Amino acid sequence: MTDNGIKEVFLQEAGELLERIELDIVSLEEQYSQEIVNELFRLVHTIKGSSGIAGFSGVSEFSHRLENLMDHVRSGKLEADREIVDILLGSVDWIRQELASGFAKGEGREIADELIRRMEEVKPGISDGAGAGDSIQQAEFRTERYYMVRASFNHNIFRQGIDPLILIEELCSKGEIVLSIPDRKAVPPLDKFDPHRCYLTWKCVIKTEADIQELRNIFLFADDGGIEITDVSAGYDLSETGLPHGELRLGEMLVSRGILTEGELAEAIAVQEKKNLRLGDVVVEKGYASKKEIGKALSDQEKIRSKIETGTVRVDAGKLDRLMNLLGEIVIGQSSISRISDEIDDEVSFRLKNALHGLDRTTREFQEQIMSIRMVPVGPTFEQFRRFVRDAALETGKEIQLQIEGRETELDKTVIEKIGDPLKHMIRNSIDHGIETSEERIASGKPAAGRISLRAYHQEGSVYIEIEDDGRGLNRKKLRERAIQKEMLAYDEDVTDSRLYSFIFAPGFSTAESVGALSGRGVGMDVVRTNIDSLRGVIEIDSREGEGTVFRIKLPLTMAIIDGMLVRVGREAYIVPLLSIVESMQPSETDVKTVEGKGEIIKVRGNYISLVRLHRLFGVDADRTEPHEALVVIVESGDRKIGIMVDDLLGQHQTVIKSLDKGITESRAISGAAILGDGSVALIIDIHGLIGELSQV
Repeated sequence: MTDNGIKEVFLQEAGELLERIELDIVSLEEQYSQEIVNELFRLVHTIKGSSGIAGFSGVSEFSHRLENLMDHVRSGKLEADREIVDILLGSVDWIRQELASGFAKGEGREIADELIRRMEEVKPGISDGAGAGDSIQQAEFRTERYYMVRASFNHNIFRQGIDPLILIEELCSKGEIVLSIPDRKAVPPLDKFDPHRCYLTWKCVIKTEADIQELRNIFLFADDGGIEITDVSAGYDLSETGLPHGELRLGEMLVSRGILTEGELAEAIAVQEKKNLRLGDVVVEKGYASKKEIGKALSDQEKIRSKIETGTVRVDAGKLDRLMNLLGEIVIGQSSISRISDEIDDEVSFRLKNALHGLDRTTREFQEQIMSIRMVPVGPTFEQFRRFVRDAALETGKEIQLQIEGRETELDKTVIEKIGDPLKHMIRNSIDHGIETSEERIASGKPAAGRISLRAYHQEGSVYIEIEDDGRGLNRKKLRERAIQKEMLAYDEDVTDSRLYSFIFAPGFSTAESVGALSGRGVGMDVVRTNIDSLRGVIEIDSREGEGTVFRIKLPLTMAIIDGMLVRVGREAYIVPLLSIVESMQPSETDVKTVEGKGEIIKVRGNYISLVRLHRLFGVDADRTEPHEALVVIVESGDRKIGIMVDDLLGQHQTVIKSLDKGITESRAISGAAILGDGSVALIIDIHGLIGELSQV
């Protein structure tokens, strides 16, 4: 691989590593965990080594300093307090900026020197004494290890005043017993059982941070040669760095874990070959292990095998987009062939349609596979906000906890990439306007620390993302006064909560009395609405004064494909998203009313909703110009419904969305286009955008 190729791969991997490091640092500040400290050390060590290979010597040298600092935290010489966390986060920022070459001349070196100075200040009297070779050894150091304990107690141990049960309880207190095998053969029949003698013989595996000497000390007064303790960590290491290079056989795994001795394995293999049995069955039959232990070993063996066989390939997202476009062309061609089959003689048409049916099934499976590749969990996107919430809380002097739910919820990669900024705006708004100071919260009977919840879930074929805080809620009185001041609302006009709350998305609208570092300029929430509209999403607000606010975003699973109803208006075809359709109907003449200055409305089950004539909206000729002669499709977006008047329904249509240039149309009512089987183009109607345009009329 060329130097440029090595750098490119390193930069991609470094970006992911730095994100993981950042998340681990914030998690460490929230709750100390030795496991997180160990993980941080390994990640920093990886950055150090890889950056040196890729030619980023400055990053490698700096990471070595950071690695030494992490080693002191790992060994307990330093406490992971706020100062340490600030240094670690600052170091991540420096490495990220250095790799992006975003520093002005000399600025990067100054920041690095300041961080190094702070590292030295927090560890006075602690000598690093770690060269490059030492660091490699440190990276291999493990705080938790596995030990096999084989115990065979003296028959007269009770007469020595020693209770083996107390020794076992003390051993259990040192860690987690992951395997225990008693030797039942050592226990005599009941008629020969002597209650004054100890027949206890067993072996177990303990996972512990204690060293081998601590374990030996437990049996200090009971060991007359019958206690054997062996480090078997290698047999239990299923981590990425501990994987064997080849297939690990069951017998080898049992020996490496201390369950079998080499002699017992040889004996079991001899019986296996003689009787043509499975090794696991022989081991159980001989009492060397239980079925449960053999099952666990086989399960871990399968994990290792899967890890060895499984590989991943980095694929450019643009290639997936092009693949999806090609699939769209296949669907269009398939649709064209289907139309031709309707125009030829019955026998040939029947055979052709059967062939097309099989092709359609394969095409749909192909499409589902591509979509599954594009789908990614929202967890990493959510987790990146932990650092943002931490920094913003410090900046505003507030205590704030971020709770994340639904990490595994999957969404199209395109949507994931575009939702980050809107979410950040809303979280910033919750921190600055929603969450009160600790003093205010305590005075109102709330916990001192505020809470922001970020959750995602699937419902009704869409993905919902909610940002909820337990702060002061939206002030309805202030919102109304501001709306009247900006002439968005008449002084005596009644307004629903949903409409009043929607004003905060208007450009320049803010109820903040002063401009803060985070918000207050009226810029941001209008961008949120614009970005979510571009994703064909809907945002709603639910708020209770004094209790908190919920921003609820409804998003399509994917931006690449849509299930829709094909409708006809005159000679033109349009696609209405299927998820937006409530029902279709043919109204009676008395159900249609005209409201002066407001347009037409239609009565649906006792309620009146707006009627939209598509032929007028898009300037086309229609076959039917009277609502009672045409069909009306009832659609909804959020809590609003409208009726769309069309000539005919042509059936459901699944299509790959083609984007339109702004030079063609800037209407929010159109979200894209689809190519039909006959080569014609059908515009896709954006129901949310259509309702938005009608609201402005």
